[in-house]
Amino acid sequence: MMNSNYTFKSFSIVIPIYNEEEILLESVNAITSICERTLLPYELLLIENGSTDKTITIAQSLSKKNNTIKVLSLHDANYGSALKHGFNLASNELIVAFDIDYYSETFLKTALQLDKDFAAITASKRLQTSKDARRLIRRIATNAFVYILKILFRTSLSDTHGMKAIRKTEIEKYIEQVVSTQDIFDTELLIRIERSGGRVKEVPAKINEIRPSVSLIYERIPRTLKSLIKLRYIFYKESLKTKNL
Repeated sequence: MMNSNYTFKSFSIVIPIYNEEEILLESVNAITSICERTLLPYELLLIENGSTDKTITIAQSLSKKNNTIKVLSLHDANYGSALKHGFNLASNELIVAFDIDYYSETFLKTALQLDKDFAAITASKRLQTSKDARRLIRRIATNAFVYILKILFRTSLSDTHGMKAIRKTEIEKYIEQVVSTQDIFDTELLIRIERSGGRVKEVPAKINEIRPSVSLIYERIPRTLKSLIKLRYIFYKESLKTKNL
């Protein structure tokens, strides 16, 4: 029976996974339990990308035991590309992006109650009531990233990384326009939604590190900066085309 408090009848959860053999089983079991408690039809899409451990073997084993779990394996380690593939594969009306080490039953329930006036919802680590227990260097990096976003794109969003949920109809409108992969695929998608007039709701996030990040921050920072500058140039060229129409 559908929960009458929800505004959606079904949802998909997309999770990119890379070298997650140590936590994959426990996290997937926890996430599926959260999903089951909604009493709604759902699917869990695990998008393995470039793992060198037993991640894909564990994921496929979980899929064989639970037909709500679907697994796709990509050759290259690329978080944004994995997320994009998952969004394209997702079949339900609300698409939720979780990380295997960062998910929340409270966020999922809030997303399922999203008002029709909003295109998407994000969990922001930078709101006053948020609780961010990550290492200082990661908090500083997030603040710097958002500061650069606001300068380059004049976005009102306070955080584009982490948990988010987007209406499938909105994803279908913009996903093929998104040129970014790796670190800022979801950032570009949200900015495109916002620039086109879509409203994005932000709710407080509570985050703790349950293990060290699988990506090295000193490698991500220059790569991300390069991607943001490239994206700003692409938006500039798109604006020129619009003016010439």
